[in-house]
Amino acid sequence: MVKEVYLDKMLEDATENFTTGFMCSESVLEVLNRHYELGIGEEAIALSTGFPYGFGNGGNVCGAVAGATMCLGKVFGRTVKGDPAFKKCIDVVRELNDDVAKVYKTSICPELIRDYDFYEPDRKTFCTGILHECIRSFAKIMERECGVDVK
Repeated sequence: MVKEVYLDKMLEDATENFTTGFMCSESVLEVLNRHYELGIGEEAIALSTGFPYGFGNGGNVCGAVAGATMCLGKVFGRTVKGDPAFKKCIDVVRELNDDVAKVYKTSICPELIRDYDFYEPDRKTFCTGILHECIRSFAKIMERECGVDVK
């Protein structure tokens, strides 16, 4: 993992990802993995492909929140049954979710985008702000918990 990241560059890269072919979950996961050098393989992007629109248009959590959650799981999650590490992971994921909800009142995709026509550019612009909020929250958590300096 890196010792420092550049927030403006992460936000710029997430916007570029999101406006040139990746969905929200893929955009966030790719940027956080690359900038933090998390070591998540490319297959994780494929694993996150079904998350947008509230898990395959299922009315659930925002894909950007889900992508950032995957990255938090990589850092704080567990691989051994019974490992109490899950508690820290649950806490930081909750913090990320709450950070998004503080700004947007919810992290549930259909509620977030209910005032937008999905295929209109305004919706994509709105969702870009959510991606940015997920990245900011992740950066805040990583700075506090792992000492990764955010510039």
